Amino acid sequence: MNIIELQTRCDRVPFFRFLGISILETDETHLLAKMPFEERFIGNPVLDTYHGGIIASFMETIASLSVLDDVNAAPVKPINLAVDYLRPGFAGTLTTRATISRKGRRMASVETLAWLEDESKPVAKGLFHFLLV
Repeated sequence: MNIIELQTRCDRVPFFRFLGISILETDETHLLAKMPFEERFIGNPVLDTYHGGIIASFMETIASLSVLDDVNAAPVKPINLAVDYLRPGFAGTLTTRATISRKGRRMASVETLAWLEDESKPVAKGLFHFLLV
């Protein structure tokens, strides 16, 4: 799928619209997207940081989109996920790269990395396994 098709799919899903996802680049091995900071995403009002669930949701969304072959395909089903939070996600635009580790006929594994301004200083990383339906 191309960027326009992926963005159109994001725009059709209410939760994806809630996150404000913008697709930046894609190919058969990875997907890159960004999400602007919103006050409704705050998990710690003292530090003004993202809620961990928002970060994980964003990473899962991008990981699941990365393994779709067709814009009209049924959503993939998460089998397992692990998210490691590496540093606070302070207010700012969050970027996530999803890289397909393995994709078979029935299952796919995707690694994700989320960062604010500097990719070498990730906020979180994740490993997602999906059942392809």
